[in-house]
Amino acid sequence: PKRGNSLTYEMVTEFLNLFTKIEDDPSIHIIVITGAGKYFCTGLDLQLSGEISDNFEIGYRFYKTIKDCYKPVIAKINGPALGGGLGLVFTTDIRITLKEAYFSFPEVKRGIVPAIISRYVVPEIGLFKAKQYMLTGEKISAEQGFSDKFITCVVEDHEELNNKVNQYTKLLLSNAPVAIKAIKELVNLIGSTENEELKKNYIQR
Repeated sequence: PKRGNSLTYEMVTEFLNLFTKIEDDPSIHIIVITGAGKYFCTGLDLQLSGEISDNFEIGYRFYKTIKDCYKPVIAKINGPALGGGLGLVFTTDIRITLKEAYFSFPEVKRGIVPAIISRYVVPEIGLFKAKQYMLTGEKISAEQGFSDKFITCVVEDHEELNNKVNQYTKLLLSNAPVAIKAIKELVNLIGSTENEELKKNYIQR
């Protein structure tokens, strides 16, 4: 929380281990990701960036594991999601955010290319918007995120945030897990038109 729930090497490693256990646990049907404190996630922890950037595979696996999870993943966005934190949002299936939250890709201001997360962002919002947001690093309001169709709904306060997450949880639980898994696989496949290995090799360069 002190660093805005930034993605450290240790956090990513623990996250991957946890996701493996969750996917193998038949008693868990839905995953909700949220942040501690006032931030959702502020992206890569620059103080420890060497550990993650030197190990491309773990960063790549982090986002891909969430995106490919066969169980529904809800982003309960309690505050700002920046850089890799916004990339995390794009790997989830349902995204509910507080009105006061905001988003941005600030990497460009630090001389960094948001390469890994681009493969999740661009197919959703398109080349034009992706270039606008990634080239400028501008702040994106919750309402703008909804307008640009990468946010499911915007709520006024934490109570409404909890209620809306519970509402979607109930909706998802009322559906057949086998169908949910198949739909996720289908939509992800349709949304990914490039060869997986080609994308991975290009992003890693």
